[in-house]
Amino acid sequence: MADKFAKLNEQSHIALRDWAKDTYRQDLTKTKRVDILIAAGWTSTMCVSPKSDISTATEASWKFAKNAINSGFPKAAQDLMSVSAKVAGDKTVQGQTRAYWMRQANAVLADIKGQLARREQIAADIASGKQDADARTRTPEDITYEALLDCVSRIQKAEKFDLHEMDADDFCQALNDLANKIYRV
Repeated sequence: MADKFAKLNEQSHIALRDWAKDTYRQDLTKTKRVDILIAAGWTSTMCVSPKSDISTATEASWKFAKNAINSGFPKAAQDLMSVSAKVAGDKTVQGQTRAYWMRQANAVLADIKGQLARREQIAADIASGKQDADARTRTPEDITYEALLDCVSRIQKAEKFDLHEMDADDFCQALNDLANKIYRV
């Protein structure tokens, strides 16, 4: 039987250390960005398509958010998204097709929505006395909500996701609807 031990070497050490550094930095950056959005009046329901009943987004705010997010992607990806699927053909940017890049704004909005919803729930729990301002534990509802949003994100990022009797977008919408029932957003 082959030896199944991981190499405990300098490269592994550096990879693990830098992963932690990047994750920590990213978490701090997201916290700051959520603070900015909250201060600007954004709520989790503004990160839901205005076509949905639970959305408080206007067509203008939805378009603004999608355009802002897309502007953060590589210029080549933006160019690829600006052409029709027929013109794009099988062209890729960083190994990803036009379809992938077109879905990314929704995936980012789902992440932002989750971050904002968590903050809103924490604020509501503090206001109701359910938890203290310095509480560090997550409720089962928080964990389930995050897991459902993670499922949506993973499906949207997948190049292909086969469902036998349902469209992947409809499935993601159903998962989002379930998540939203947890906090009634």
